Amino acid sequence: MLLNKKLLGIVVLCLLWCSVGFAGPTTVEAAKDYFFKNKKSLDPIEGIWYDAESSVTMRQTSAIYKVGEGLYSRWIIENSVSRLSGTHDGPSSGSIRVSASDKIFQVKSTWIKDRNDSSKDYISHGNIIMTGINMFEETHQSNKQIFIRMWGDHLVKKTEPTKPENEFTPSSGTAFFITQKGHLITNFHVIDGCKDKSKITYQGKDIKTKVLAKDKYLDLALLKSDVENKHFIKISNKLPKKLEKIIVAGYPLGKSLSNDLKFTSGIISSLKGYEDDSTRIQIDAAINPGNSGGPIVNEKTGELVAVAVSGLDKEITESINFGIKAGSVKNFLDSNQINLDLNVKKFSSVDIDLASILENATVYTYCK
Repeated sequence: MLLNKKLLGIVVLCLLWCSVGFAGPTTVEAAKDYFFKNKKSLDPIEGIWYDAESSVTMRQTSAIYKVGEGLYSRWIIENSVSRLSGTHDGPSSGSIRVSASDKIFQVKSTWIKDRNDSSKDYISHGNIIMTGINMFEETHQSNKQIFIRMWGDHLVKKTEPTKPENEFTPSSGTAFFITQKGHLITNFHVIDGCKDKSKITYQGKDIKTKVLAKDKYLDLALLKSDVENKHFIKISNKLPKKLEKIIVAGYPLGKSLSNDLKFTSGIISSLKGYEDDSTRIQIDAAINPGNSGGPIVNEKTGELVAVAVSGLDKEITESINFGIKAGSVKNFLDSNQINLDLNVKKFSSVDIDLASILENATVYTYCK
């Protein structure tokens, strides 16, 4: 599928921090057409915003738009405050990601160029707190600003009513055994909201699991089921390498597509994730909703290379997907003082039946 040139420009801006050669829109009307054309709904933070505490002549106006799951970018249309104060010149871009909750965001902004040093861009970090559907508070270094939505409130997705504490949010994804004693790894976001009611489907039976450990930042969770499984996936002791051939196993779209385990193949494209995240790798193998928490293994050895976690929005990019490095999985287990004796079983690189290993060690996990 060919990418629209405008959308490709957005991806380059967000992922590569290209601060030269990108001529973004300079009016609100142009920004609406450039970033939101044909969009029928927006996430709560998306839209056109302006600094409520500044006068019209000192206004900062921004467009915030989604580029992936929990990932957003920002284009400052007007930045008269900075120009008049003499801090920096030129257009401004920003990168935003969901933080501790869906109302708190971490933001990084880049201006072109810093007047105090023309050899580099001016970069600052801060936080955005959504105080309402039409207002947010932004803190950058020692500065705080209140922003009001100028456009987009009519397209914002309606949030679900708050559920009682004893209720949970239905969820599904993929998990895989890492020991012969029923221990499984999956993503935190797969079990988050399940209120410890997660189950797995193993050998045709639905089995309850217990959450032993979780890490929201890494997006990992360790589950325990009362089964003694014969097959599990060994965590690799080797560092991942670019062009390393990998296989992804999982249940994309859950069981609505079919209850059969699916495989995709590809290579490791990069040893870093979005925004230079060193806990992630980038792969070109397909990952879709439902693959979350599934194993990414070396094609020859069957050892775990990473855990499938996310991908960028398929509407504006393709073959840019991410996995949590096996080394981060080890750190996660060590930090929770969990000794699983991961080297109990070793696979020979000769004549392994990878399909059989993955079929028996990878399971569908859900709560509903």
